[in-house]
Amino acid sequence: METKYTFSFQRLVLLTKHSLIINKKLIGITLAALIGMMVLVLVFFQTMEDFKSWQNRYYETIFAFFFFAWGIIYSSLSFPAFRSKEKSIAYLMLPASSSEKFVFELLSRIVIYILFMPLLFWTVANLEGAIVHQFVPKLTNYRFSFTDPGFTNGTPIENEGWLAFAFVQGGLFVFIAAFTGASHFTKSPLLKTMAGLSMIAAGYGLFTYLVVKGTNIEAYHNANKGVFFIRNEHDAFIFIGFGIMVINLCLLSIAFFRLKEKEA
Repeated sequence: METKYTFSFQRLVLLTKHSLIINKKLIGITLAALIGMMVLVLVFFQTMEDFKSWQNRYYETIFAFFFFAWGIIYSSLSFPAFRSKEKSIAYLMLPASSSEKFVFELLSRIVIYILFMPLLFWTVANLEGAIVHQFVPKLTNYRFSFTDPGFTNGTPIENEGWLAFAFVQGGLFVFIAAFTGASHFTKSPLLKTMAGLSMIAAGYGLFTYLVVKGTNIEAYHNANKGVFFIRNEHDAFIFIGFGIMVINLCLLSIAFFRLKEKEA
């Protein structure tokens, strides 16, 4: 009874070791497949650019694709024991509390991924570039760095801090949404999550449209005063950033209570 309701860092470490022992082969195969895909995609697009036209911003584009595409898929595979009844029962019977299991899934599926994936891509991109450069010397811009100006070319952006905050929250949202869907749906969690979010977005969009048209807000709206308290770009970024952050916290709460519900 005590184990079920308390949090222990020691039990969290034991849970992590238990997962690594069971899934070490799967982790190795997954890493090998990911690295192989990165290398193939990099070589393909370098060939398309005839090697000599290759630039750092192309690396960034490929990284963004892998980071979000693979991250969404990986997050949607959270709580893998919930995919079958037998594994689910065995997982729920582990000597760890709900909070420990939740923290483990959150760390392994989102936090560690966000920290590890950039390092993995940086290593693979630079090794691949150096090796290809030995065979194709005209590939001169083969060194990849996250510190290069990138898409903005060093141009300062107004309200850059709040814009970055909104983008970070938006990036977290796609991972957390997939993570929450995996805790809720047993079969095809990613597809069902995407379908559910699409219906929710369409419903809110339709509701907003009907409210705006039905109340004729546009007739009373003064463009110079903004919308409610949002008067400029700065206010919009703050509102969007904090709005998405609240949604993310709500989704994490749903995932946690869904886990507790299964254990009840």
